Amino acid sequence: MPDVPPGPGKNILEQVRRAQQNHLAPMGLDSPQQQYLSFRLNEEWYGLSVYQLVEVLPTPKITRVPSVPDHILGVMNFRGQVLSAIDLKNFFGLPQRETTTDQAIVVVEHGEMQTGLLVDEIGDLIGLSPEDLCEEPITTGESQRLFFEGAAHWGETLISIIKLEGIFHSDGMYSQRG
Repeated sequence: MPDVPPGPGKNILEQVRRAQQNHLAPMGLDSPQQQYLSFRLNEEWYGLSVYQLVEVLPTPKITRVPSVPDHILGVMNFRGQVLSAIDLKNFFGLPQRETTTDQAIVVVEHGEMQTGLLVDEIGDLIGLSPEDLCEEPITTGESQRLFFEGAAHWGETLISIIKLEGIFHSDGMYSQRG
C-alpha cells in the first residue's frame, strides 16, 4: 500500500506528518502555534487539529447501516478496519449540496476511537496561536461550545475550529433512532 494515498489528501498529508513530528520535538517559547487542517462544508471553512488527524482519503465506498441517525452515512473499510463515516453537514444541520469530486473523508482519532468525516473540500494547513482564536463570534449558545473551540481570521475568511471531543461525546452522535 502506498505511503501517501492518491486523491485529495496526497498533497497535504506530508505537511500533516511534518507538523505532527514537529509537535513531538521540543518547542521553543516563541512557537506556540498549533497546526490545523482546513476544510470546507458548503461555503464555510472549518479547521481540525492535525494531532487528531489519521488520514485524508478520496470518498470510499460507504455501506449504509439501518436504524442509525441520519448524520451517520454508514461504514467504510479503512485498511481492513470497519469505521463509521459521519456527514458533518448533516450533524451540524447544514443544507445538503450535490456531491462533487472534491469531497473527501478525513479519518480522525479521539481516544481509542477512529471515524471518517465527510467534507466538501480539503484546504491548507494553517498555524494558529491560542490568542488567534475568539469564542464569541461562533458560539451563540452553550450547546455550540461543545462542538467548537472558536473562530479565527484566515486571510479574508473566518475559519471555525472544531472541537472533536465535543462531537464524539455529544448525546446524538451514535444514538439510534426509534
